[in-house]
Amino acid sequence: MTSLVWFQRDLRLSDHAPLMHALKRNQKMVFAYLHDPAQTIGEANNAWLAQSLIELQKTLRLKGGELLMLEGDFSENFDQLLRHYQIDEVLYHYEVGEPFLSQQNLVLQICQQYQIRLQPFDQAWYPAEQVLTQKGQNYSVFTPFYKKLLTLLNQVAYPLEAPKDLKPSNPEKSPLTTWLDLPSSLHKIRQTPWAKRMISHWQVGENQAWSRVKSFCDGSLNNYPTQRDYPAEPATSKLSVHLQFGELSTRELLHHLQHLKRLPDYDTHAIDSLIRQLAWREFGRYLLHFNPLLERESFQSKFVNFPWDDDEDNLLDWQQGQTGVPIIDAGMRELWQTGWMHNRVRMLVASWLTKNANLSWREGQAWFANTLIDADPANNAMGWQWVAGCGVDAAPYYRLFNPVVQSERFDPQAEYIKHWLPELKLIPAKWVHAPWQHQNKILSLGFDLIKIYPIPKIDLARSRHDHLDRVQAQKTYTQALQLQN
Repeated sequence: MTSLVWFQRDLRLSDHAPLMHALKRNQKMVFAYLHDPAQTIGEANNAWLAQSLIELQKTLRLKGGELLMLEGDFSENFDQLLRHYQIDEVLYHYEVGEPFLSQQNLVLQICQQYQIRLQPFDQAWYPAEQVLTQKGQNYSVFTPFYKKLLTLLNQVAYPLEAPKDLKPSNPEKSPLTTWLDLPSSLHKIRQTPWAKRMISHWQVGENQAWSRVKSFCDGSLNNYPTQRDYPAEPATSKLSVHLQFGELSTRELLHHLQHLKRLPDYDTHAIDSLIRQLAWREFGRYLLHFNPLLERESFQSKFVNFPWDDDEDNLLDWQQGQTGVPIIDAGMRELWQTGWMHNRVRMLVASWLTKNANLSWREGQAWFANTLIDADPANNAMGWQWVAGCGVDAAPYYRLFNPVVQSERFDPQAEYIKHWLPELKLIPAKWVHAPWQHQNKILSLGFDLIKIYPIPKIDLARSRHDHLDRVQAQKTYTQALQLQN
């Protein structure tokens, strides 16, 4: 009997249920990743994916295995793989969001056609269908979901150890030589200057993920609750990208953190704060599991016909970090150069786009999907709808982040801003947060602001007022429709 272990976003060997299931049955195994260039998340994801697949291949080979990497039409390649190795069963981790759901549905259809056994495994802390309200309904607000999840943490399955040896399970039939190479489209993007620069900020792979866990826990974890909102401080874990690609199992990380709570050198409150953030990630996957349209449609029906603007200039200014609002531009430039952005700043740039510029959350979601290396489909959709006010557990429509106030509070010395906006590095910090308000003072230092940095096209106070008017009008319109019906 030959099993196919199909990798998606689970590029690791530890806590890998499909792999261990096949090993325990002492049967032949085929390891494969199928890359369809027409079904990907974005360029930044692909840049990381390329390196992560290389690292996974190295790890498998050290243990006697081999990762097959097929490129092209997903259905055709999957069908060819099954026939070439005469696969009897397919084992994989269930994923939410696109393109994973579409591919999993194709796998189901093909396996039914050939009468091949198909077995998915869940990576969530706890099966979504068992995290329900007392009325048996799924949660749509985070806090009660989190409270329910806390009652189940002791029942979360213990993570599986990585296998020591894969040699007894190698298939006899040799693969096609092209299947052993990194897909050409991934190799091409990996060689671009942009991807090289971005990846240079990171260490990729399962071993590197655990090195990151250790360095964060030993160095910054105890300060996490008090410093995590300050973008200039190295206080966030930056584990999101490892979790996104499954180089790190969220279940394994949870058990590791619970273990640290029993040790004297670690602050329990800090660990609980991090666990809460990981639970927010679980919530995103939970929501998308029950609401698969969340990636494309506003969860709240009153926002379906919301009057978003269509201003390409404002969108381009935002994408390029040229809005004239330093904290916004710093975040967008950090994103472009590193493929990542501090979480506090993510909320600020999303608020500016949807509430000050009145551009659809879908524009931001699409840009993040293409440029964020940790662009998880579930959390990307949930996060954008949360800030825009149209999703589940959404921020109230009247809550707009004032980027200047936020900048002054969380980057008081403008260290973060000046790092990503070097053109402002010689401007005193007290003027950097809103430089357009201090043009004469800046000029007295010999800097003509207009020549070195853009003046905002969008007035923050006026755009806030306009946003509140738009949402109130939409709310009134929706209520009128409900009365008519």
